[in-house]
Amino acid sequence: MKVLRLSLVFSILQLFYLYQTSADNLNAVRVIVNGEIITEFDIRRQVVNAIHIAREKYGGVGFQQKEREIISKGIDELIDRKILVQEAKKVVLANPEKAEEIEKSLDAFVKGAVEEVGSVYKFYELAHKQGINPLKKRAELKEDLLIEEIMRDNVYRKILVTPKGIKRYYQEHTDEFSREGSLSFRQILIKFSGYKTREDAKSETEDILNRLENGEKFEDLARERSRGPRSDKGGLWESDEAKDFRKDLVAQISNLKEGEISPMIESSLGYHIFKIEEIIPSQTLTFQQAQNEIRSMLFREDFVKKRKEYLKKLRKNVVIKRYY
Repeated sequence: MKVLRLSLVFSILQLFYLYQTSADNLNAVRVIVNGEIITEFDIRRQVVNAIHIAREKYGGVGFQQKEREIISKGIDELIDRKILVQEAKKVVLANPEKAEEIEKSLDAFVKGAVEEVGSVYKFYELAHKQGINPLKKRAELKEDLLIEEIMRDNVYRKILVTPKGIKRYYQEHTDEFSREGSLSFRQILIKFSGYKTREDAKSETEDILNRLENGEKFEDLARERSRGPRSDKGGLWESDEAKDFRKDLVAQISNLKEGEISPMIESSLGYHIFKIEEIIPSQTLTFQQAQNEIRSMLFREDFVKKRKEYLKKLRKNVVIKRYY
């Protein structure tokens, strides 16, 4: 059911993007791979999420260029999928035992999805409401399982990541595992613009400092009196957010200890008071800390290489015709 749900996340977005083009164009044949077609609809469905992200990130000519790149990559991915599925059907389905395992896995998936929603009727009702054809979704899942089967035999089993290789990578790239120090803090900002004079703003800030010394909570006063960003969160700047904070102000509080409150600090905006929440010192990960990350990275790199080599081998016997 999780697979089904993940496929539905962008369903509305997909419909919006897909149907900007006429039905005739959506049915247009763009690629033929060993007699099997890839339509304009297939391509647009493949790239819809990436196009949406690119449209938000880029604009004008920049987006148009990125869109062409995304579509080109999407077409190549669809061609690769066709090739892998065609090869898997020849190899895997020719083996009765493996073919039966695939069908059992599919049945188990559907059964689990039905049990999660309560009944077959509810399962189909949910799929219908979300614009999903359960039979088509089952066919796509079958293709995924077929691809996984031949990838296991022809790619995964050829990947070798050794302890020696992991150790060597760590020794040669130790700098990659250095982590900069960071800190999180809370801020109260009294803006000059909110008072008639700077003296009034200063008096307000001094009053807040006195209240803090008397035991009032920093976050409560931040919500009540601060006019800075994140005042609704008690003035909290998490460590990842603090990286975007004004460097000159961070420099002035960098020597404070955890839990320590700064004196009044003046800037062009007004008067600031800070409280240090957490200090994360800089460090270099040890080999023990880094080895799982290295193993995963080396595996991914070798996977990409071996997959490319496998597809190059398969393409020698594939006829691809492009119409775009």
